[in-house]
Amino acid sequence: AGMGAGAMGAAQLPGIGSAQQQQGPSPEMLAKAAEPLLAQLKTNPNDVDTLTKLGNLYYDGRAYPQAIEYYQKAVNLQPNNADVRTDMGTAYWYSGNPDKAIENFEKALAIHPNNANTLFNLGIVKWQGKKDPKGAIIDWEKLLKTNPDYPQKDQVQMLIERAKMHQGNGTKG
Repeated sequence: AGMGAGAMGAAQLPGIGSAQQQQGPSPEMLAKAAEPLLAQLKTNPNDVDTLTKLGNLYYDGRAYPQAIEYYQKAVNLQPNNADVRTDMGTAYWYSGNPDKAIENFEKALAIHPNNANTLFNLGIVKWQGKKDPKGAIIDWEKLLKTNPDYPQKDQVQMLIERAKMHQGNGTKG
């Protein structure tokens, strides 16, 4: 119930099978929460911090198109912000756009090649969005190799096993 998709880009995609999401706050509540941030933007429209907070607020409220709009403004000003790019990619995934999600994750990885969170999410989208378990396994194995202390290591290993099974039995989807 904490706010923010995470200053450290902790927008974790749900594991396989938990894609159903609880209801977010009402649009009225979201608008109210956004008011002070939007007021700050009026005086300083290029404040990356405020733009990112707005993106996170809409992201948490599951208003993904608005989240993407503010994340995009933030990365236009700070192209090397891998965390915002990762969150934006995740928002695209939840908006039903796996291609844009992957594009943003890959841009984030060009900046931080071993970002565990980005690699985790990229694997999920490759597998679930693009039916590419092989690509997902490559990303997750890289995650484990480059982040030996990753807290969700067990979950990642389980996903790798499941993706391998999926890959091995030759069924599509």
